Amino acid sequence: MSRTGRGPARRLGLAAAGLLALVAPGAAAGDAGPPRPGSGSSGPVTIALPPGWRAAGTGWAGQYGDDGDLEPALVVSPNPDRWAADPGVPGAFVGLSASTARRTTPEGFLDERPHADCVAAPLRRTRQGGVDWVVAGYACPAGRPVLVEAAGLAAGRSGLLYVQVAPPPGTGADFVDALLAGVRVRPPAG
Repeated sequence: MSRTGRGPARRLGLAAAGLLALVAPGAAAGDAGPPRPGSGSSGPVTIALPPGWRAAGTGWAGQYGDDGDLEPALVVSPNPDRWAADPGVPGAFVGLSASTARRTTPEGFLDERPHADCVAAPLRRTRQGGVDWVVAGYACPAGRPVLVEAAGLAAGRSGLLYVQVAPPPGTGADFVDALLAGVRVRPPAG
């Protein structure tokens, strides 16, 4: 599996583009640590928020559903408005894409997001919140020092879930796993 390619400017541009597509504020909660009650949502996607984090968003830039609307996404962070542009602000992007799930697997999706300037940790797998996640971690010399990307299929295969996390300093896999455990997708109305 090749996970080399993009630099920090490309990642920042993609994150900024994703943030620009997020237009409606979500919900709030209390300071960095494992997620606790309080949530943010975009369409069918809901995430439990770490203390002190807020959520903003309604759509994933460049990802369109069969109805022509942006697929659901949100940014969660102590400061969602600054997360994409300020590498010192921890946070996460959470998106759900039915169109992506039709064309690739979670591991294939992560493979499309290499970080050439970063040192990749071995892929790991974890089951959190009823989702089997593939998790890629990176230690980076510039920008965000730690970047974690995770992908999994939502229950009922309603889409591919993608989470990019810039964890708070001093946290590790436990923080990321707790965040992933808080991601939920409501089944389609039917």
